[in-house]
Amino acid sequence: MKFLLLLFPLITHASSELEDAKRSIYSLIQPLISRNATKPLGTEKFRVDGCPKKKINWGNVLLMRETATLEYKFSTHCDIQGTISPKLLQPFPATLELRNIQSYEKIETENTISAILETKPILNLEMRKGELSGKHRVKFEVDYQVQLDPMKKDELEKDLGGELRILELDGKKVSIKEKIRVK
Repeated sequence: MKFLLLLFPLITHASSELEDAKRSIYSLIQPLISRNATKPLGTEKFRVDGCPKKKINWGNVLLMRETATLEYKFSTHCDIQGTISPKLLQPFPATLELRNIQSYEKIETENTISAILETKPILNLEMRKGELSGKHRVKFEVDYQVQLDPMKKDELEKDLGGELRILELDGKKVSIKEKIRVK
């Protein structure tokens, strides 16, 4: 019984780091997938709901007629800073500085956006070589999908969700898989 009491603070601490990691990763996915950024659940300090919301015309991006650049600067209720330039079918880096989150200061990934072309295309976002750094270090991967309806003004028809895989936590290999949905 004493062993469990000694172990509890370690488990709680790791859980807190993991929750911070998840919130940080969502902050990178959310601007690419959703124009309706909201305050991440479970935190009063870390916010992305005040970040600029740029409408990306994914139909034109899919047809390679247009590129998009998302720029963020620290401001009230915008705790991410950096630039993301999504490209279709080409890897593109994303690096964001973070603030007001306990364990992390930066998130970096190599991303690829591809599409399954149907009547309502499905956009696939693959994040590879993801790394959160700060007081702790987390390596991760994400796969995420949304369905588009090019006939509607708001093209993002349906959030199909995805999977977050945490591969390493502070240099220790882990295997944590979780279904995610960014709203």
